[in-house]
Amino acid sequence: MVRLGAMDASLFEQVGGEPVLRSIIRTFVDRMFADPMIGFLFRNASRERIADKEYELAAQHLGGGVVYTGRPIGEVHAAHSILEGQFARRLEILRRTLEEAGAPSAVIQHWLAYTESLRPLVIGDDAECSP
Repeated sequence: MVRLGAMDASLFEQVGGEPVLRSIIRTFVDRMFADPMIGFLFRNASRERIADKEYELAAQHLGGGVVYTGRPIGEVHAAHSILEGQFARRLEILRRTLEEAGAPSAVIQHWLAYTESLRPLVIGDDAECSP
């Protein structure tokens, strides 16, 4: 049996696979829901559904072979006026959660860059407030 080195492992494997990623996502979602700056955005959302879709999206972009089954990101956020500062706050919560979980730096860098790539799909046209 050939064992893959850390350099050969997917980012999904480097983070610890499904159990670790689900734990990170649970913490991340709990922090978003409780956050005084952005928590109100989730007041009508299902915590379980958000965690499930966040897991699918993360597992997919980290190379875990999981398919994201949610609606396209732009479509999901079209009905919400997400401001630049709110997007930045979510990004900071994600960064802090990943660092505190001990995620490898390659995973953190990739995940933050991936999230940044979604900014134009998430921020509304009327989002004038900057971080």
